[in-house]
Amino acid sequence: MLASINVVANAIIFAGSLWAVLTHKVPTRTGGACVLALINYAALGNIAIPGACHSAPEIALNVAVAIGVLWGFWRLELRTHKSGGAA
Repeated sequence: MLASINVVANAIIFAGSLWAVLTHKVPTRTGGACVLALINYAALGNIAIPGACHSAPEIALNVAVAIGVLWGFWRLELRTHKSGGAA
């Protein structure tokens, strides 16, 4: 159960960091793109290693970051479309 939650959380983190870099919705100057690339790589690594043992606090942290990614996506992308372009 915890392993599947961890995979879903890391998939959200992976997709969100990739979206942030490719759409330029967040500032990627001064190392921001490098930080997002590291986050992307770490999330992909956590997804690709199915047998890795993850602790409950680590999974909770991944879920918290995934919720932050979803909130940021909603704030920057979906809310703009819903309100007709005004943020």
